[in-house]
Amino acid sequence: MSKFPHDDFAKAYLAELLNTIGKAVPNRPLKAESRAADLWFELNPQLEAQRSQLGLLGRLLTRNGLIEVFRNAATAIEIRACQGKLISAEGESLRKAKRRDQRLTEAELPYLWLLMPTASAEIRQGFSVMETDTAGVYEFPSLQRIKLIVVHQLEKTEETLWLRLLSREGEQQRAIEEFAQISSELPLYNSIGDLLADYRTILETRGNLTPEEEELIMKLSEAYLKRIEDSKQAGKQEARQEMALKLLREGVPIEVITRVSELSIAELERLRANLSNE
Repeated sequence: MSKFPHDDFAKAYLAELLNTIGKAVPNRPLKAESRAADLWFELNPQLEAQRSQLGLLGRLLTRNGLIEVFRNAATAIEIRACQGKLISAEGESLRKAKRRDQRLTEAELPYLWLLMPTASAEIRQGFSVMETDTAGVYEFPSLQRIKLIVVHQLEKTEETLWLRLLSREGEQQRAIEEFAQISSELPLYNSIGDLLADYRTILETRGNLTPEEEELIMKLSEAYLKRIEDSKQAGKQEARQEMALKLLREGVPIEVITRVSELSIAELERLRANLSNE
């Protein structure tokens, strides 16, 4: 574990999300120099159907590449260091292709995604990044193969939620509140909920917390408690359904079962239809 909890959380969080559509490797060494990418992502075309569940993140990551996540706005020096990592990854890909007697097209070379909460106009102008049709998403000159995602500029929609969980201060806290409202039956809910709970525990044990971290812990605690309550309610619902199925098998009238189980007649009809298909 590093001394930067957000960095550890961001890498584990993105790996959990991206492993649903490919292979994500945190801290992958780059052989050309002693450096590592925050996250190395390899897209799996066979998992195309799962891309939609990642919203904007799934739409952006369309090829293999590096993901670099910043808690604060990156400096010009930090961005150039990431460009150096991309060049190292490109060299590695070209050497592998050469050993296999293959040639790579530009589209097959690795890409770089930079994620940060804000990016000044000076930084955007200095690197000649261009706006895209999506608010908060910028593109470097095409042959550089780099996209910049400014998380605080993203629209506050369900499609951007997975990315906005990596923002900071009030933006991250609002995203956590939104996440807490997601149905626990949706894919990724439990695994991401576990990561958020771990993040909360790590922050609590650090001591000397900043006001931002104290507020973040409060929001994470609220999300954790809601998740526990949702799990309890799901367990109660499952128990009621099991009881109702048993009574249906025994031929008890549906009007009686609805009073005993507190399930609606429509729910009981669906259960009875499932029994007929067994």
